[in-house]
Amino acid sequence: MKIVRLMLSAALGASALVGIRILATDYWLWSAAPTHAYGLTAFVALDFALIVTVWEVTRLSILGALLTATVQLVAMLGDIVAGEPAGLPAAVFRSYLLSDTAYLGLLISQCLIMAIAIGSWALPHRHGHWVASLKMLRK
Repeated sequence: MKIVRLMLSAALGASALVGIRILATDYWLWSAAPTHAYGLTAFVALDFALIVTVWEVTRLSILGALLTATVQLVAMLGDIVAGEPAGLPAAVFRSYLLSDTAYLGLLISQCLIMAIAIGSWALPHRHGHWVASLKMLRK
C-alpha cells in the first residue's frame, strides 16, 4: 500500500503544480471566467489536502482523490464540449483549450489519479476473490 500512497501523492502533486501554473500564467482565465479560476483554486487546495491525508487515512483519502479527480475531469471535459465564453465562438475556445499544454497536462493527471485510485481498490480483489462477490449478485 506504500507504493500506492507514493504514486497517488505524486499524481496529486503533479495535478496541484499544473493547476498552480495555470492559475499563475493564464490571465485570460482570470478575466473571462473568474469562477473557473476559483474552482481550480479549490481543486488545487483539495489536491494538497489529499496528499497529506493519503498517508493518514488511506482508504478514505483514496476515495476522496477518486471523487475529486472525477469531478474535475467532468468539468474540464464539459468546458471542451460545451464551453462558450461570452464573445468567443465555441470552436475557438475548444481550440484554445486543446492547444494549451498545461490544460492537457491537468486533464491527463486527473485520468492518472483516477486510474491509481481504481487500481488500488481493485488490488485486493486481484486474486479471484471478486468472482465470489459476483456469484452472490446473481442469486
